[in-house]
Amino acid sequence: LLNFWTTWCPSCRKETPSLIELYDTFKKKGLVVLGINVGQHHKIVKKYIEDKKITFPVLCDIEGIVEKQYKVGGHPTHILIDKTGKMTGKSLGARNWMNEKNRRLIQYLLDYAE
Repeated sequence: LLNFWTTWCPSCRKETPSLIELYDTFKKKGLVVLGINVGQHHKIVKKYIEDKKITFPVLCDIEGIVEKQYKVGGHPTHILIDKTGKMTGKSLGARNWMNEKNRRLIQYLLDYAE
């Protein structure tokens, strides 16, 4: 799950706790959450990661190159990629990743990918 975000985005900030919980819940089953911060200096991002206790890996796309490759039109944007590297889904806007619907979706995708 690629998560394109910024520290100044209210929707991004709102969904951060559920992304952390999703990752912590499903990482042993093979889920990879990769946060991709767009356009911000790594010092700002590092402080945010520490303050929010983010447990999943975060990369900095300072120039927005990766964002452009995935045609991200706003934040947060989520892109699901399967184990073969194929994009299987894309969504825009904050999500509660730990609600029943999203947990079931992730569980299904992890089961299907085996």
